[in-house]
Amino acid sequence: MIEHVLFDGIEAIQASNDHLQLLLIPSFGSNVISLVDLKTGQELLVKPASFAALKESPILHGIPVLFPPNRIEGGTFTFNNVTHEFPINEIGKHHIHGFVYDQPWDVTAQKEENGLITIETAIGLYEPEIYKDASIHLTYELDGAVLRQRAIVKNNGSEPFPWGIGYHTAFQFDETVSTFSLTKKSQWTLSEEAIPTGEQVPGEPLRHKNLQGVPLDDAFAAVEQENEAIIHNKEAGRTVTYRTDSSFKHWVVYNGNGREGFLCPEPYTCITNAFNMNIPPDVTGLRVLQPGEEDIVTTQIEIKHPQ
Repeated sequence: MIEHVLFDGIEAIQASNDHLQLLLIPSFGSNVISLVDLKTGQELLVKPASFAALKESPILHGIPVLFPPNRIEGGTFTFNNVTHEFPINEIGKHHIHGFVYDQPWDVTAQKEENGLITIETAIGLYEPEIYKDASIHLTYELDGAVLRQRAIVKNNGSEPFPWGIGYHTAFQFDETVSTFSLTKKSQWTLSEEAIPTGEQVPGEPLRHKNLQGVPLDDAFAAVEQENEAIIHNKEAGRTVTYRTDSSFKHWVVYNGNGREGFLCPEPYTCITNAFNMNIPPDVTGLRVLQPGEEDIVTTQIEIKHPQ
């Protein structure tokens, strides 16, 4: 079922099947601000209490779209011998999280067919200059107990541009009854300002890790196959699996001080500050779209309960 509703006076789209119910605000970042597990009635995401709360902290609610993801050091980089400057919007030093998470998107399609619910939104960028001919089309699919999210990034102009996309997905995470797993192959070494130094430390995947009192703001290189983050709530008997395609080469995992009741496993196609790293793009994940080209990347969130 697809319904047009209001969230704190703001137009929103509510979609539901027998398993999940989502709430999407197209006019503010095309953000899915709520995802409810209908078997238990529990909210899975960090849902804002009001639209004002969402505007105040847009990155810590729902599934914000990051284009490009995370920090660009000094807000500047050079591409094809041209230096580009992005607005400084983090600690007076860096640009962070891109240009679309708080912008209005258009709803381009919505339908329900054979039990599959589909909602499509799109945005055409007009700034900064390097992205003035970029567009992003998002498709959300509710398919049983799965929310699938597909992004198509397109270059509609006459010049190439570098790009990356990510999601700052904020899940509810009760540290007293929840564990976290992540299929990573290494961890990036970060500066005090959370910018990769270029070095990686090999390591084993995280398996059923208790994060109570364990603050995280860490960056990991993803595995090539079965790339997923898993939240298991022992009290609810519920497993949430966040799975990506091979385009997403990195995860950033953030949980504040480890006692705030949330966890953000953030899938990125390129690592933080990839635009400035003198490292091969097959390592950083940085991509370039030529004029007329497009790229498609996919993630999904799957909910499972014991039989």
